[in-house]
Order: sequence, then structure tokens, then C-alpha cells
Amino acid sequence: MKKEVLIWLGELAIIHATGKETNGKYCLIELYATKEGSPPWHVHLNEDEGFYVIDGELTILVGENTYKAKKGDYLLAPQNIPHTYTVDSSGYARVLLICSPAGFEEAVRAMSIPATSLVPPKPDSVEIDYEKIMTLAKEYGVEFIEPPENR
Repeated sequence: MKKEVLIWLGELAIIHATGKETNGKYCLIELYATKEGSPPWHVHLNEDEGFYVIDGELTILVGENTYKAKKGDYLLAPQNIPHTYTVDSSGYARVLLICSPAGFEEAVRAMSIPATSLVPPKPDSVEIDYEKIMTLAKEYGVEFIEPPENR
């Protein structure tokens, strides 16, 4: 299958494997994550989300735990456990998102626009309709929540 290259929430995302190709077992998405693109705390109701760091460094928060992840590290954010991450390296971090079962790639598609190149966009160069994103996320089983310190 031809790779899908998208701008997802202002960041470059490449869908490498879909549920159609894996009999619904998982999807695989490469993300060029930036400091500016850190997601709010959220919960996946339908899938586990794994993070494999290809390049760069992240701080990944899962539930009450904080992990420093660097090139070659893998971390799992299980279904129904609140999580988020921040990029610690300069520029961006390349991360493979492995979601199981598949389906999250459909949310990524719905929230994205086609990319015109494999060059990550400059931070804040893409307008994001956050109200639309929150609605779409909920449709695909992702809920944004208050950070733990605010609960």
C-alpha cells in the first residue's frame, strides 16, 4: 500500500500500516512530534497506544508515571489510562505510534489534511480547529481530560 502522508494537528504523520492490512490487529503511524504539538491529557477507549522512539527524546506521562524516552526506547500507554507526552529534543522527535487494535488511523485521517511533502511543517504554520478535533476525537473513542494535578 502507498504510504499516506498527512499533516495531523500541525505535525507530519505517515500512516505505514492500517487495520485493513493487519486484519484489524494494529496500525502503525510515524509522527514527527514537536514541542509545540504536545497533546493534552487524553484516554484511548478503544486501543492501546505504543510509542517507539526512532530519533529524539520525549517525556511520556502515563497515569501517575513519568518516563524519559530516547532513541530505541518503547513505552506502552494502555487503553483507558490517561497519558500525554512532551518533546524534549530540539526540533522534533520521530516516533512510531503502534495502536492495537487498529482503528486509530481513521481518527488520524479524519483530523488531518494531506501533506504536500515529507518535510515537517513549521510549528504554528497550520491552523487547527480545536472544536472540530475534540468532536472527531470523541467519535473515535479518544477523550481529552484534565491533567492529574487539576483533578
